[in-house]
Amino acid sequence: MLHKIMAYITENHMIEPGDCIVAGVSGGADSVCLFHLLLALREQLSFSLSVLHVNHGIRSDAGEDAEFVRQLCRGRQVTFLLVEEDVPAYAAAHRIGEEEAGRILRYQAFASVNEQHYGGRAKFAVAHNRDDCAETVLFQLFRGSGLHGLCGMKPVQGNIIRPLLSVQRSEIEAYLAGHEIVFRTDSTNEGDAYARNRIRHHILRYAEREICRGSTGHITHAADMLSSAAQYLDSQTDGAFADCVENDALRDGYIRISAKQFLRLHPYLKGSLIHRCFSQIVPAAKNITSKHVDHVCALFDKPVGRMVVLPGGMRAVRTYEGVCLETAECGNQAACREKPCSGTGCLGEEKMIPVRESACGEVFFEGLLFAYRVFSREGKEAFFETIPKNNCTKWFDYDKIKEPITIRCRRSGDYLAINAAGNRKSIKKYMIDEKIPSAVRESVPLVAQGGHILWVVGYRVSEAYKITADTKRVMEIYVSGGKENGRENQHASY
Repeated sequence: MLHKIMAYITENHMIEPGDCIVAGVSGGADSVCLFHLLLALREQLSFSLSVLHVNHGIRSDAGEDAEFVRQLCRGRQVTFLLVEEDVPAYAAAHRIGEEEAGRILRYQAFASVNEQHYGGRAKFAVAHNRDDCAETVLFQLFRGSGLHGLCGMKPVQGNIIRPLLSVQRSEIEAYLAGHEIVFRTDSTNEGDAYARNRIRHHILRYAEREICRGSTGHITHAADMLSSAAQYLDSQTDGAFADCVENDALRDGYIRISAKQFLRLHPYLKGSLIHRCFSQIVPAAKNITSKHVDHVCALFDKPVGRMVVLPGGMRAVRTYEGVCLETAECGNQAACREKPCSGTGCLGEEKMIPVRESACGEVFFEGLLFAYRVFSREGKEAFFETIPKNNCTKWFDYDKIKEPITIRCRRSGDYLAINAAGNRKSIKKYMIDEKIPSAVRESVPLVAQGGHILWVVGYRVSEAYKITADTKRVMEIYVSGGKENGRENQHASY
């Protein structure tokens, strides 16, 4: 197997002479195998080797794993680095699973160690193998990922290298047994608490046993082919971007896409181009899904003035020339303004959210789903850190809401509180100041209590209803595209 790994490293230009390689070693079979293989190749490839162990703080015996890796390094004069994290606490604070939290903290540890000890020059070797790649492909497939998510893992990704990606777990186990190499067994890998474990223990094993022997290898081979196809399609997307987005319409936080050029594209390239535009505006945007892409693509067939409010502080507006994508704070919003277009206003009948001791439910308005619930603050110390900061979910002080809430479009006399002192601004003036396109203003949904606007959906909330230290009960309102009468609506997702 050593020759196979050597060839894979050389083929993918993973390690060059003089490189500083830091191996992530947990103490498990895969990472211990990686450690021994890198030791065997160290002189031949002329690189320095160190080891980083990240203690996730999940298991009571995690300290024993760290000590095992420390002794492994000490016996071979390899530098050992230890980073300790509290994965359960991080997962709870960020409302994510422990598996995802562990992955985030591991890569944060890599970045921190790289800066502190290697001046940013290190490469980090991780022990992912072909079985891991197959699990990732299936996991992404089940989650509804697009083409890039189905490409599996890359042998080189920035300063992350994966020397074992050419071998299967069975080859690793055989290598360890043949060389009588001892490793630690992580009990969390044996259970089904994590989604990847369930894929590994049930789906892949069943596929190998009952469907086709070699299924794991076939999945990873398909991922390799999809990766090549994705590279080709990326180059086509580059061309589509050049054709559809003019240089003078590409600014910080603002992109205008020409409808004339866009509508000529293949359907796949349309979606790929919109993804590219998202990443241009907000590179780290999260929660962008295929539904958001579909909503923006659908705008090209909508009347001028239609708007989509998106995660990551973005929105899209249909203009005469095409679609304008921008951030909410973009200084170029005036460029998205068009002449008013009749018939694009918000004509829906207002909907009511009742006020009662306990409230939860759903309301449809203009094809959008407004889901709401009321919950108690319960004296949580980290309460303010959990307040949503996206455009789709807002929290309000429920104790200040004395009358039924309505969801409607703007009316004469509407206002919101713009500061803690209670100073007001009319919705008309607010929309003008925010440079909301005139053709869009009549279609922006408002969450209101009488003439006081709690939330200009997609923009801001009233200061009068914000959460404070005295808040006892919270009303959460989440808005999205939804289903009405069993049919999924095709309107924009706010």
